[in-house]
Amino acid sequence: MKLNNLKFCSAFFAVFLFGTVFLVANPVMAAVDTDGDGLSDQEEIEIYYTDINNIDTDGDGYDDYTEVYNGYSPHNSEPVKLATIDSDGDQMPDSWEIRLGLNILDSDSDGDGYDDYTEIINGYNPKSEEPEMLEKLIEVDLETQTLAYYFGGTQLEKFLISGGVDSMPTPTGEFVVLDKVPSKNYGGTGFNFAYPDTKWNLHFTTDYWRYYIHGAYWHNNFGHPMSHGCVNVAYPQMERLYNFSQVGTKIKIS
Repeated sequence: MKLNNLKFCSAFFAVFLFGTVFLVANPVMAAVDTDGDGLSDQEEIEIYYTDINNIDTDGDGYDDYTEVYNGYSPHNSEPVKLATIDSDGDQMPDSWEIRLGLNILDSDSDGDGYDDYTEIINGYNPKSEEPEMLEKLIEVDLETQTLAYYFGGTQLEKFLISGGVDSMPTPTGEFVVLDKVPSKNYGGTGFNFAYPDTKWNLHFTTDYWRYYIHGAYWHNNFGHPMSHGCVNVAYPQMERLYNFSQVGTKIKIS
């Protein structure tokens, strides 16, 4: 009974937590778990590229299911997060590749001569040899103080942010990225704050002030309103979001 539950949870996890659309071509293989680690043979072969005969592919003492369930790579004996590792060296984290159904061990999943990351950064489908464009979308939820972003309808990441405080709220509505600014100074002379050399700024609207989604190095209180109207993001997440975004990328803030 416990093993059956693990298999069910494993299938549910692959579809909903990683955002992977998983088409079962071989129902028998999808139901088989040769090493009894909670991942089906099909998941191990087609998604995680782990050893179907070894519950602990990287030999670190944790079974493959436990590692991927908690967001860790099952290919490294060190505790490396899937969101920070790039197994095929294409500059894209394994977590993105898993969510998009790409090959984490092949930098050019569709064999068209362009690596997966280059295609995604430029808005192209990395699973199609044809130059097919996919929509990029950034969604900010001020009630939950979270940001999620999507490529072709697949969520790549979701994390805590800090929106504007009540006296200086973040604008709501539908916007697009108007400009990408690698480094910017906030505050300074005439203000009661100064945040120089702030990295990774996405300009999305201008009222009296310009408003940005940007990195924040001066606090670690994400999940709570902290800003003067902009959207604060922790540096590790903001760097990936900045690189992913293009001028014209849609933004929804509610």
